[in-house]
Amino acid sequence: MKLSAELIKSEKEFVARCPELDINCYGSDKNEAIRRLKSVIQFYIDSAKELGLEIDAMIALSIDGEITGQKSNDNPAQYSNLVN
Repeated sequence: MKLSAELIKSEKEFVARCPELDINCYGSDKNEAIRRLKSVIQFYIDSAKELGLEIDAMIALSIDGEITGQKSNDNPAQYSNLVN
């Protein structure tokens, strides 16, 4: 299963959001937010399997983030990478 994540920076933390599963996690930096999101997604998958649902393992999390919360005259930084 391939999922996507959006990364958003607020004033004091980062939020990683997986829109396909409607899961949001936060962290003090982007790596922590992504790590937490991956952990919750894995818990979601494991729980679904325990309930007898057929669900594919997560093979990749594509992160396409737009950093927000900057000054209004700045262009938001954009990046895209793949986390295995």
